[in-house]
Amino acid sequence: MKGTLITVLMVAGALGAGSSAAYFANDYIDRSVEKRRAEIDSQYAPAKVVVASADLRPGTFLSGNTVAIREVPRAFLHSDAVLADEWTGVAGRVLSHVVRSGEPVLQSHLAQDVGAGFSSQLHEGMRALTFPVDDESSIAGMLAPNDRIDIFFTTSANNESVTLPLLTNVPVIATGVRTSTNAAYIDERRGSEYTTVTVSVSPEDVAKIAHAQDAGKITITLRQPQDEAPIALTRVTKATLLNGNRIATTRPRARVEIILGGI
Repeated sequence: MKGTLITVLMVAGALGAGSSAAYFANDYIDRSVEKRRAEIDSQYAPAKVVVASADLRPGTFLSGNTVAIREVPRAFLHSDAVLADEWTGVAGRVLSHVVRSGEPVLQSHLAQDVGAGFSSQLHEGMRALTFPVDDESSIAGMLAPNDRIDIFFTTSANNESVTLPLLTNVPVIATGVRTSTNAAYIDERRGSEYTTVTVSVSPEDVAKIAHAQDAGKITITLRQPQDEAPIALTRVTKATLLNGNRIATTRPRARVEIILGGI
């Protein structure tokens, strides 16, 4: 009887130990599986990154027109990729490498100089010319990208001062190195002050502006955004001011693009 009791107790103990071992083993397996599942889920969790919205060449400015935000599984995400929450820090930067449509933009794709690659923005046959502006001629420094201006030239002719239009309806594409695409980046790091105007013009207009700088004074006036009208004068002299003579409308001059620089 005693031996039977011992046997029963031993069997019960073995069953209990086995059940406990099975329980802890199952618990360990469940926890291991759950941990591994969480790791996998983490690897494939979507991350919002900045990608090219079209094939982008070196010299392209990063803006809402050239990039988009897309979700990419973290397991496939390049460690150098620009994340969506880093966008404000790279907006307006210039690419130094080709980025294909849909590819993430990498930090290594970005040029180090904020003004890098701007020459690629010039149209074929055009030239960039820089001339200084002061507070008066730059409209108290309040010009902004996408404004349009007229450029006047004042000089002396036949012992009399004369002012005439030099270039009209000129679109402003930058103030300093500040453009419509990198304004936030520039304002945060360098401010919006500028001391020169860089104009994208034909070689013929380069010669005109260069001669105007040497022969007299250049003045800039700001146009209303929807104003496309030509300037209704050929020249203003002391006589026209005193007599109030109406000057005939001139033939519209070719429009040119300008870049403001000189921070």
